[in-house]
Amino acid sequence: MLKTAIIGAGGVAELHVAAMKRLDVSPALVAAATEDEARSFAERFRIPEWTTDIERALGKEIEAVHLCTPPSTHGELVRTFLEYGKHIYCEKPLCLDAEEAAQLARKARAAGSVCAVGFNVRFYPACQEMRRAVQTDFSGKPALIHGSYLQSFHAMPAPYQWRYDPEVGGRMRAVTEIGSHWLDLAQFISGLKITAVSAKLGRFFPKRRLTPDGMMVPFTPDGVGKVVQVDSEDAAAINLCFENGAMGCVALSEISPGRDNRISIEVTCSDGNLWWNSDAKDVFSIAKKGDPVLAKSAGFGTGFGDTFYFLIRAFYEAILNPGAAETRRLLPTFEDGARNAAICAAIEESDRRDSKWTPVQA
Repeated sequence: MLKTAIIGAGGVAELHVAAMKRLDVSPALVAAATEDEARSFAERFRIPEWTTDIERALGKEIEAVHLCTPPSTHGELVRTFLEYGKHIYCEKPLCLDAEEAAQLARKARAAGSVCAVGFNVRFYPACQEMRRAVQTDFSGKPALIHGSYLQSFHAMPAPYQWRYDPEVGGRMRAVTEIGSHWLDLAQFISGLKITAVSAKLGRFFPKRRLTPDGMMVPFTPDGVGKVVQVDSEDAAAINLCFENGAMGCVALSEISPGRDNRISIEVTCSDGNLWWNSDAKDVFSIAKKGDPVLAKSAGFGTGFGDTFYFLIRAFYEAILNPGAAETRRLLPTFEDGARNAAICAAIEESDRRDSKWTPVQA
């Protein structure tokens, strides 16, 4: 059995451990920022060892690591674990700088390790079936790719956390947190790379107040509580160009009450149309002109948490069976992470230049 380590002890680390236990790949070690965090996590999930020192995960007995830490830590951790020959699953984004992400992808390729980025949304079974339909069964050239990713998590009142600190979470938020998933999904399903963007980022509440219990509320001059500055975006509207001439757009929002975690995508091809959304997560639809809409089922009972399981299963299948070509094709690699970082950088640059069309430098 492979020995693995979890780096980080937050909510996403819990999803990783739950998925690993379904695979009978229990982590041997958890490393966290504080002793209390590490000890508590190890006790809850019956992990044999805990530590605050990642060097404990560098020994030969640990073969794979899961990086479940804030984005600002990813680059240094990835470089360290690659030097020690570890297989790496890194939560997205791969890192906060596009050039650094490209360097990490090159290092991973040279090292020969299995390296995956946490774009778990592509592991909804319906999304994978839709991909097969677009790229194989459903003939025709993609022309229009559009959709949205809407959440309510950052609608106020909302807890103040590391995601609002640009030194830890980066300068962007909606684009890199949820937009990165949609951008990956659009390219995964269509088989086409995004080559240019025109973007507008919405920063609606730059000044906020903190209540005594650490919740952010809208700023009022006569309000009570510490004033905090939030410069990252709450929402985004992005136009896209794809490599074959297809066009697209996506709306992103982290402040939409009632939309707990809703993803939608539609791909219009030269001879028909396909669409999916996570509210009806096990079904995608196909329509050709003059024919009735065909709703195709792709399994049942799958939720957002299951997509972590499917991705982590693919990660370990790629490690244990290097010849598994289809698994390798489905796995989001560091190359995918680097391209995603380049798209996010282009989006930020476009917004800074009044939504001017900006090429993706990847």
